[in-house]
Amino acid sequence: PMNYLLAYLPEDYLKQIAAYFAAQKPPLPKPAIADVSKDALARGQALVADGDAAANIPACSSCHGPQLGGMEPAIPGLLGLRATYISAQLGAWRYGIRTAKAPDCMQVVAGHLTEEDVRAIAAFLAAQPAPADLAPAPARSFILPFACGSEPQ
Repeated sequence: PMNYLLAYLPEDYLKQIAAYFAAQKPPLPKPAIADVSKDALARGQALVADGDAAANIPACSSCHGPQLGGMEPAIPGLLGLRATYISAQLGAWRYGIRTAKAPDCMQVVAGHLTEEDVRAIAAFLAAQPAPADLAPAPARSFILPFACGSEPQ
């Protein structure tokens, strides 16, 4: 529904909306206590930092940045989020409920994740403290590992 609502709004107005929300600095929640095993937490850390080449899963940090703060204008930060939210978003990408401009890189990546991977990533990210100055990197600060329609190179 959100895609439809935004599809017909003028570009300048969309930029004003984005600038307003980007300027907001709400307090981030405290890191959650991981409710998964130590092995699952280690798997989550490995996927976030290094990915899994054998499973065609790039590191989360390769697109969301080394500090996981995201990159302007369209790659969100991953810290300060609850595990249930992260899990729900990855699930929505995996099952095609959430989509983005082609090529839909997140749908491709999420499609390679298992349910266990999703739980591990969500638990690991939610357990990480977010720095007070967390902010996305400027546009084109780093090169993505593959084409992504929402982030032109």
